[in-house]
Amino acid sequence: MQWTMLGVLTVAVVCPLTMLHLPAALLMGAIGAGILQALLEGSVRVAPLPFALAQGIVGCMIGRGLRPSILHEVARNWPLFLGGVLFAIVAGIVLGWMLMRLRVLPGTTALWGISPGAATAMVLMADAFGADSRLVGFMQYMRVLCVALTASLVARWWGVDMGHRPPVIWFPPLPVPQFAVTLGLIGGGVVLARRLAVPAGALLLPLALGVAAQDGGGL
Repeated sequence: MQWTMLGVLTVAVVCPLTMLHLPAALLMGAIGAGILQALLEGSVRVAPLPFALAQGIVGCMIGRGLRPSILHEVARNWPLFLGGVLFAIVAGIVLGWMLMRLRVLPGTTALWGISPGAATAMVLMADAFGADSRLVGFMQYMRVLCVALTASLVARWWGVDMGHRPPVIWFPPLPVPQFAVTLGLIGGGVVLARRLAVPAGALLLPLALGVAAQDGGGL
């Protein structure tokens, strides 16, 4: 019943976003549907292994976009990147510490919830360190949803040139060698994460291995 409700909510949220041609409509719609179901006090339980494999898939997807060539651009403008990263980290820590001291949220939940970084990794690490992962997830994904939708709307309606949007190919041809590498990274990352007990390792290890694999032909 809960899965059916989640599916219906996802379709109901994704369809309008897709009709508006907003970027990442599938991702944003699924996140929005999950938040709505949580607000309606619904719950969907996922077994640990499929949950870890899903994290590995997301990690490889992120790793595919982080090509090693990006490091050259970062190194060329390192003061700008370093300053931006440090400012976001310090601001997040200060705000989280203030909320924690004021006891607005229990324990270290405020610190994890407001910390900048990958939302999935923050939620998983918060759960590993004993914080309320539901509140952290709500804070993190609401931030992702608000920022992504705001950026999409500003870019679309303020006349920013988005360029030619490529068509969505639902079932593209899969190169067997690269697909096998991807499956190996997902499975290997999940196994290593369990053996090494790395917080959010099922996401972070395939991500790091995926970045390294770009030099060997990509994912």
